[in-house]
Order: sequence, then C-alpha cells, then structure tokens
Amino acid sequence: MQVHRGLDHLPVFHNAVLTIGSFDGVHHGHRMIISSLIAKAKEVKGESIILTFDPHPRQVVFPNDTSLRLLSTLEEKIELLNETDLDHLVIIPFTIEFSQINPYLYVDELLIGKINVNHLIIGYDHKFGLNREGDIDLLNIYARQEKFTVQEILKQDVDNLHVSSTKIRNHLLNGDIEKANKLLGASYQISGKVTKGSQIAGSLGYPTANCEIKNKSKLIPVPGTYAARAMCNGKGYVGMLYIGKSPTLQNLNRDVIEMNLFGTVNESLYGQRISIFPEKQFRKDEKFKSRDELKYNIAQDKIEVEHYFQHIEQNKIVASAILNYNGEKHLKTYLRSHVPTANHEVIVIDNASSDNSVQFIVNHNNDVKLIQLDSNGGFAKGYNDGLKITGYKYTAIVNSDIRVSENWLAPIIEVMESDSSIAAVQPKILSDHKTDEFEYAGASGGFIDLLGYPFCRGRMMNYVENDEGQYNDKLEVFWTSGAAMVIRTDLFKKAGGFDVKFFAHMEEIDLCWRIRKCGYRFLCVPQSVVYHLGGGTLDYNNPKKVYLNLRNSYWMILKNYSMLTLFLVIPLRVFIDLAYVLLFLVQRKLNNFAMGIKGITEGLLGILTISKKRKELKFFIKRYKIQSPSNFGKKNIIMPFSFFILGKKRFSSYK
Repeated sequence: MQVHRGLDHLPVFHNAVLTIGSFDGVHHGHRMIISSLIAKAKEVKGESIILTFDPHPRQVVFPNDTSLRLLSTLEEKIELLNETDLDHLVIIPFTIEFSQINPYLYVDELLIGKINVNHLIIGYDHKFGLNREGDIDLLNIYARQEKFTVQEILKQDVDNLHVSSTKIRNHLLNGDIEKANKLLGASYQISGKVTKGSQIAGSLGYPTANCEIKNKSKLIPVPGTYAARAMCNGKGYVGMLYIGKSPTLQNLNRDVIEMNLFGTVNESLYGQRISIFPEKQFRKDEKFKSRDELKYNIAQDKIEVEHYFQHIEQNKIVASAILNYNGEKHLKTYLRSHVPTANHEVIVIDNASSDNSVQFIVNHNNDVKLIQLDSNGGFAKGYNDGLKITGYKYTAIVNSDIRVSENWLAPIIEVMESDSSIAAVQPKILSDHKTDEFEYAGASGGFIDLLGYPFCRGRMMNYVENDEGQYNDKLEVFWTSGAAMVIRTDLFKKAGGFDVKFFAHMEEIDLCWRIRKCGYRFLCVPQSVVYHLGGGTLDYNNPKKVYLNLRNSYWMILKNYSMLTLFLVIPLRVFIDLAYVLLFLVQRKLNNFAMGIKGITEGLLGILTISKKRKELKFFIKRYKIQSPSNFGKKNIIMPFSFFILGKKRFSSYK
C-alpha cells in the first residue's frame, strides 16, 4: 500500500476505484467497504484508493468539543489498512478552509481532478462539502453524466453486521475488550513511546514498559489489568497490561499505561515505539488496603494472564498429569492405561529421577509429553512447577501407581462442564490388588471431622470397606484425593497450587479447604473408576509418613480454622495425637514414635510462621469468592473417638 500525505504529488491513477471516510478503528463495517473496493478494482483492472482526513474533521469543525475519542490514531490506521490489499491511501490535511469547500468543487477538483475517479463507493450516510450539503443525490447527478459510477453501501448491509464505532467505544469503556475486538476484527491497538515511569511496579517485582500517548483524543480502555500482546523494536511479546491511576500507592491525576512483558527483555526499550494489543480484562482497577494486598493481587493477575496465553496455545481440554520420581516400575505397569486423544494430553512430570524413568518415556511413549524438573521438590512442588507451563482447562492429577479405566474422564468432565462452581471431582478409587475393595487414599470421596481429621467414604482410619455399590451415588465431599482428581487448572494456579512446605501428604486437603472458602464445591463421581496400588511412594507404616501426616495436619488446621476454633481444637488434637504416638512406644516401634513426636512438635511450631499464609488466604477469598461456602463434607463427630470407643468403622454408620 502506498501512502500519500497531501494532494500535491499524487500519481496518475488508472481506473481509480475510490472510497472516502475517517475509517476510525478500521472495524468490520469498514472492512466490508474495503473488500467491495478491492473487488471492484480487480474487476475493472484499476487501482483501489481510500481517501481519509487528518486530523479528524470533528476536531477542526468543533475545536472546543473534547468528547471525541478515536479508536485509532493516524499511524495506527495506516498500519491497519496496510494489512489489507489496498493499493493507495491518500491523507488530506483537514482544515476549516477545506470544510467550507463547495460540494461541486469538491467533486470536480478533488474527486475528478486529483483522483480521476472511475468508480466511487460510499457509505449510506456519506456527506461532504460546505454544511455537509454534498450527498448521494449530488453524486448521482455526476453518475448520470457518466463522469463516474457510484455504489452506495446500504444501511441495512452495515446494520446486518451489528457493528458501529459507538458500540466498540462502549465495549472498551466497559472493559469488554473481547467484544470490542470481535467487532473490530482485530485486537484494539494502543501505540506510543516507551518512557521512564515511577518504577514502583519494578520495586514490587514487576518491571514495566510505560507507554506515553501523545494524541489526547485516543480512546484508552477502562482502567484495569489486561492480558495483552505487544510489538516493540520488531519483536513480539505477551504480558500483563495495567491502565489506571495507581490508587493504592500514588493516586495519580491521569491514567498510566504500562506493560509487564513476560520473558527476558535483553535491551532497553526507552524511546522506542510500542504497540499494545489488549485481549482480555482480568480485573478492574481498585485501591487496596496495603502494599502487601496490592502485591498479592498483581501476582494473581500474572498467574491468570500467563494461564490465559497458555490456554490459547494448548487447545486440548484436559491433561492427565502424572508425577514421577524414580518410578520406572510403576510407569511400565500403569502408564499404558492412559490413552491420549484429540482433547486429552498425557503428561509425565519427572521430579529429577535418578533411575531410567526418563529414558523409558523417551524410548517407548512418543505420545506422552515429558516435563523434566531440576530437583525433587516432593509431590507439592513437583506438581506446582510442572503445571506452571500448562494451560489446559482441566488437569487430572494422577499418581504414577494409578490404573485408569477406559473413558474414566468422560463422566467427570461432563459434571464439571455443567457447573462452574465445581472446583474438582474425584473418581471412585479402588485397590489395584483387591479390586472389590476401596483404596485408602480417597476411596469414594473425602470428609473431615470437627478436629480436622480426614476420612473417606469407604475408609475410616485404617479400616477399608469392600465396594458393594453402597457408595455409588454422586456426592459433594469436603476434599478430593491427590491420588486421582480432576481440577480446574486456572483455579489450581489462582489458589497457589499445593503448599510446597507440605512436601507430601495432606496437601490436597489443604488446597481443597482453601478453595472451598471461596464457595467452590468438590464432588465424587463414582461412575468413574480408577485402581490405585497405594503406598507406592511411602509405605503406610513408614515412619516418615507418620511424621508428614502429623506435621501437615497441624499446619493445615492452623492455616484454615479461625483463631477461636483453634483455641478449642488444638488441646484436643494434641491429647489424641500424643496417645496415638505413645502407642508406637508400647509397640516398640521407636522410629515411628520419634517421628510422631517430631511431627507434632514441628506442626505446632508452624503457628510462628503461619500468619503470612493466613493473610494470603484472606486476600485469596476476597478476590475469588463466588458464594458462601457450604458445610458439605464436614461431619460433626470426633472421628478417633467414634472409631475406637464407639466402634463405628463403616462410613454408613455416620449420619
């Protein structure tokens, strides 16, 4: 496309096919006109030409009217039109004198004299010349004299597109950037020069490129945080865009436009032109009560924006994520039951294994995606790190010693698709070596008692029931098993994933508890069945397992119970847990006894460092709460007392 600024040095156009207008935003309505223009030019073997004006006529005719908000600056308009097959763009400097030209002179001297128009395409309401007296009727006079032909784009044709500049402006001002982009036919563009800002964002850990807009009439979307793309110095970026007055720390009198570019930026961008293309708003601008709360929410913004771009790149709806550490034996046995499909990816997250696990996957499982981590951070950190780079709508968290049944995901996904308040769903988990028996780690859904002791439908303490179909009803539960559950990936990330301090055990209950506080729900769908070997990582009687279960149990309740509840619960918990640990001493299981005491001690000492976690949980609930949390899955019992003293060993005994 050739750009001609002014009328003095225009070339001689051959069979000129012309349209005229401001083409602000170059939206779908404009593109329909441009398509007709280009098609007609090809038909008559001529040249397609757009004639536009700068500045916008309203800015000249009504200089005191500051209400005009442009969808595109001149340079942005040129870039948008350059993406079409247009031959020429003629830019006329618009002045008061030009606005007062006689309509007949406008046609004779400009359209015929300068452009030598052969065919003219105009919109249904096109006006021109002094007092906007020129219109389709005047142009048809010339057409009847065979000076040129005229084609009018009818109002009905434009209305059928349901698009207008006013609609687009309203969407942008309401934060509906996706609707605006749909009507535009492209992402909305904000362009300017990178300048040095206050660097406050950098001090919070999120350095930004600040975009300075010179054209005061350029429409800036409503303040907030957006997922956006950017072009600068010929390079493309994705990142997190902020528009607003920084009310928490600065409270400026004007909106700043700044973008945190993801990835490594190896050069200074100061002074460079940057074009920013917002795609989705994640949060309205707001004033927070503290710097800590602001920093927390910026971190959440980045998590959501990163997941947004990952989800675009990964069009499969669900991924089965299998964490592996030195589990070659389990992979050989169980991995074959996981079958990738068009909408289902199978991922193995390797926790820096030292055996031949990785080589086995590389050699024998070409359809399995492998994510290799640098170190073994345990179950919690392994999943957190592995899932950071995924953008699937759902993630099936599955132990490496799980054998899944055919189409096990179908009933779970169906339930989750039907209700956005469902955070996670687990299948019925049976024993792999006794397939008519529930498996310890999850059974048919997780529950919790008054003191924070977890148990399952089908497993109380260490007593496991046979599966006789007694728990085959779909049911809301308190927690879903980390051995096999499907969770909304974005919600997993928003919640911060598993608490890495837990390393392993109880981390899934802690995660579910946090998310439940926002009003989300957890279900067991027994129509889906998997089989778990159990004890594949640590045997159930392993002293380290005793230690982790006790320590993590205290950390979990310290994080999630109110202070008043803790005042009542902790003494009872210590009394019961000490009795449990002393039993090891009676049984002469000295390692178990020592690790049990260590677990209780370290668990209680967690109260010294738990305040930050409780503060973050408060921020999390404030940001993501969708409704009041339910009490489903919480039983008004003290489970050890009911189990050992009252002898209630079956879940069905508890009403």
